[in-house]
Amino acid sequence: MIDKIFNIRVGRRGFLAGSAAMAASALPSPLIKSASSQEFAGKQIRVLTWSDPTGQAAVKHIMQTFEAKTGAKVIADLTGTTSDMIAKIKASASKPQFDVVILSGFGADALAEAGLLEKPDTSAVPNLSRVDSKYQTGANGHGIGYFLWSDGLIYNTKRYPTPPKSYDVLWDPANEGKIVLPTPDNLNALELIIVAAKAAGGDLKNPDPGFELLKKLKGKSLAIATNSNQIADLFRSDSVNAAGVISPLTFSAFIPKPEFNMGGTYDLAEGFFVDLQYMVVPKGHPGDAATVNAFLNHALDPVVQGKMAEEVWYGPINQDAILSDKAKKSPFIPSPEVIKERANRLDSAFLASVRDDWIQRYTDAVM
Repeated sequence: MIDKIFNIRVGRRGFLAGSAAMAASALPSPLIKSASSQEFAGKQIRVLTWSDPTGQAAVKHIMQTFEAKTGAKVIADLTGTTSDMIAKIKASASKPQFDVVILSGFGADALAEAGLLEKPDTSAVPNLSRVDSKYQTGANGHGIGYFLWSDGLIYNTKRYPTPPKSYDVLWDPANEGKIVLPTPDNLNALELIIVAAKAAGGDLKNPDPGFELLKKLKGKSLAIATNSNQIADLFRSDSVNAAGVISPLTFSAFIPKPEFNMGGTYDLAEGFFVDLQYMVVPKGHPGDAATVNAFLNHALDPVVQGKMAEEVWYGPINQDAILSDKAKKSPFIPSPEVIKERANRLDSAFLASVRDDWIQRYTDAVM
């Protein structure tokens, strides 16, 4: 009997629909130049982001270096998920506490639609001009692009000495009972629907052929899971051959260790998925606007982007990001060139509109 592991949760990759009507107001833009040493001494801003390794890396490479460069004080408020951040901003709407929130795309859309964000003045963020135009802004202009969360395929290095070139390994009869699929509530499940739709002759707006193809996976998976520790243990025990759609950066603590038999790839015939992460500014935020603008600009600095990419395997969006030789050679860090050539950016607004229907149809198809 196939053992199924169900780990249903809404986290960074959980996908929520937006709510309420959209409202916007302009953020003052007294800062047009790069921040200089001690320019903002005595100023304080509060930044809300994840408590996971990506958030901890942001504290180290963005917040602390911004403090050293400008003299400003950055208070880091770290929490578990994007959903938690949405709840915090909504709960404090009458008396805003945060100046910048770093979160996933669906969270930026949800907060923008709820009328809880200001529209940053992009002219006050000079480094934004070094970002590919596709990734500069989002959430109807309320979000400043930050980094790319990239999703691809995880594979067993003993089964595949060289990386697979397609997601079709999930349907390979040789892998029956040895694959891991994403949980229905996870954004990766929506990405797998898109993969299946295209493989079956459909597309994003015509997913029906994809759901038929997904039905062929019913009863064929060992696990339906998103917990990285659980999945890593399955690879270590040589129980699975492939997992997807999923991000290699989720397994940055495991892939470098040979005993886990884990490899990850973005070099796929179908390309790989990228979800733009955002920096947003809550409406009525308490901190100084110039300091906020300077912080947004610092997060897009080419050196900072390179440091973040190397530590947590994020995809840098500054096209001039400075990557070390080690980072340039890593197959797990998509360079600006690879992103430009092979990345498939998600249409989060469209996915929000079909989310409930797709979740139910995916559940019926594979579970």
